[in-house]
Amino acid sequence: MVTRGSIVEHAIKDCMKELYSYAVPHVEWEDFIKENKEYKNGPKPYEFYYLPKEIMKNICDSYIDAYRLDGQQELLNTIEILINYCKKPIIEKYIEGENGDPGYRGYEHPNNLEKEIEDILFKSIYEYDLADLIENDPKYKDNFEYPENERKYVAEKLQNKFFEFLDMAGSFYKWNGELNIFSASVYLGASPCSNKNTVIENWKKYRNQDIEIDEEQIKKDYYGDDE
Repeated sequence: MVTRGSIVEHAIKDCMKELYSYAVPHVEWEDFIKENKEYKNGPKPYEFYYLPKEIMKNICDSYIDAYRLDGQQELLNTIEILINYCKKPIIEKYIEGENGDPGYRGYEHPNNLEKEIEDILFKSIYEYDLADLIENDPKYKDNFEYPENERKYVAEKLQNKFFEFLDMAGSFYKWNGELNIFSASVYLGASPCSNKNTVIENWKKYRNQDIEIDEEQIKKDYYGDDE
């Protein structure tokens, strides 16, 4: 069974594998796993491989987006969609075919939330006021002018208050459990070291090898011609 837990585990594994595909010196993922299993003391295996922070963050962020691990951002995006929809709603509408042609799916824009609130205010308040006026003086039946500007002002205020509550909900509810697991497993786990000097010194001291790290080449390998 595929669960969110297994999806997060998959994201962590694939992300780590991609991180090491750009790390220097080059190491195959399977060989790095073997190093980890054989580790006993001294520097951790990941302290022998370098990857710039910028590239590490770009790779990690791409997995967070692809696997939708940032629950807080998902919620904020949903709220933004809701607010935009309230301002300009759209619904499906069946369009009848003409001249023997089949009908097809179309779209239309119904009243936005502010206009709907205006109509509710008029029906619930001003129509009752009009009914009372007409009952007391029939001349108002054809000469009643309702305060349209007032309706629009109140409707806008009510709509903005609703949007304010949506924003408040986005600030209060934080569903970042999966993001925290991912970040801790990658950034605090066995990801490549982002301290170039530490990696160079470890190779010299513990493996008796002088290595060179070309920052520009790492960026070229990652960004290609876009950098």
